[in-house]
Amino acid sequence: MVETFIPKSKEEALRFLNNRKCTILAGGTDLVVKAKKWSESLHEFDCDVILIKHLKELKNIKIDEKYISIGAACTLAELETNILIPKYFKEVILSIGSPGIRNAATIGGNICNPLEAGDILPLLYALDATLVVESLNEIREIELVNFVLQPGKKDLKAQELLVEIRIPINNPMLFYYRKVGTRKSTALTKASFIGFYTLEHERIVDVRMAFVAVGSRSVRSRELEDRLKGLNKGELKSIIENIKEEYFKIIIPISNDEKSIVDYRKCVCLNLMGEFLENIHTK
Repeated sequence: MVETFIPKSKEEALRFLNNRKCTILAGGTDLVVKAKKWSESLHEFDCDVILIKHLKELKNIKIDEKYISIGAACTLAELETNILIPKYFKEVILSIGSPGIRNAATIGGNICNPLEAGDILPLLYALDATLVVESLNEIREIELVNFVLQPGKKDLKAQELLVEIRIPINNPMLFYYRKVGTRKSTALTKASFIGFYTLEHERIVDVRMAFVAVGSRSVRSRELEDRLKGLNKGELKSIIENIKEEYFKIIIPISNDEKSIVDYRKCVCLNLMGEFLENIHTK
């Protein structure tokens, strides 16, 4: 018989995870749907459930000279209203789901259920986010790019809990974000793109670009970003088409997509990236 546990602290939650197999449930916006076999049926979990959304140790939002640190159980709505969270972060959040979904969904849950259409992932990839994962006996820091292995798979052991997301404090960057879906927020993402850049004396000193819903996980290439750094606006204009061709090679189709959908997603993402680079050129 499946049991549900409501720990009183993070330490108690880690003891539960250390002693028995559990499904970790925070907002439940993805897991509860998965646990239904058909409409109107009862939810069926294959192991005990542990609830963590209420844990105060997982709800902190703080900032220091190095990082913005976000507790994994913070809801998207809490992040959207917090004064420490940057504007670009809030813009992405407001494109995710409905107000009801954002009130329930947690940032940790969005990361730990890494779908190819996960809206928060390209933002965190572009920001070089690091995850803090704890068990009773160990604390690990994992770069997000190494945490998400493929859709639905991540580097998280059965005894571990994602407790915090750390985002490095960067110099001020301009940003561009576009999400393409059948509706603005409540539909699944067909493709999305986020870009950041910094100019000094008309030259690019920093640039980050990430795509989602175009491969087995979000796509980002530091090698291609490095090719853009140091370019002035005229030099950037001459290389845009070449950069698009290189990204075309690394956007790997999702295996269960029809070719027409793959081609559409590639085309949309490359057009969004081209628009982003054109915006830099015309600034």
